[in-house]
Amino acid sequence: MPKILRAAILGGVVLLVGAVAPGAWAQPRELPAQLVTLGGVAELHRKDTPAWTPAALRAEVGEGDSLRTQLGGRVTIRTASGQALRLGSRSQIAVMASDGAATTPGPTRIRLDSGWLWVAVLPGSPAPTQIEVRAGPAVVTVRGAGVGLRRSADGALLVQVHHGSAVCAGPDRQWERTLTGPQQLVVPASGVPAQPVALAVDPLETTWVRWNAEQDLAGGYGGTSPKP
Repeated sequence: MPKILRAAILGGVVLLVGAVAPGAWAQPRELPAQLVTLGGVAELHRKDTPAWTPAALRAEVGEGDSLRTQLGGRVTIRTASGQALRLGSRSQIAVMASDGAATTPGPTRIRLDSGWLWVAVLPGSPAPTQIEVRAGPAVVTVRGAGVGLRRSADGALLVQVHHGSAVCAGPDRQWERTLTGPQQLVVPASGVPAQPVALAVDPLETTWVRWNAEQDLAGGYGGTSPKP
């Protein structure tokens, strides 16, 4: 991705599609989530409507709904227990619909279709209030942590655990990697990823990472004060 375009995208802003875990599941009572911050232009697509419409503060985002930002946009949605999903510029997510007959709640399941997503989960949160993100070749389960996700144009996924821990797994759990912050993992569009390595923040992402780190610290999600 050209640096100029990446800088523009990140001036506003970063979870996973594809792999599906076996068994029936139901979205927890965490939904609908609420849109609590809005910067720039963002749009909502309701599961029962044919078109995208402008998003507004305090709008509810439920099962089957999608949310996207335009260039320079940045939004935060928060679940009932206080977990935060922050979407960067020119990014899109969808809240996955649960199986119709399922009664056992799992984590809140989100699909990252494109762009940047940051997931902040409060320490000690029980499993049904955690966040599971599906993007391309992987499923990322975010526990008490601050995790940045980025989908590249080539289909690869970058998972960065800034604090706390997360588990990244492939289709049918053919492979699994546990990341403990500060670590990162690059998941190729096909094939098995290597082991996690030390986290390295791209200079073009410094503003995005700093803003999220500040939000995490202020909101009780953990982490440390960002370096000046």
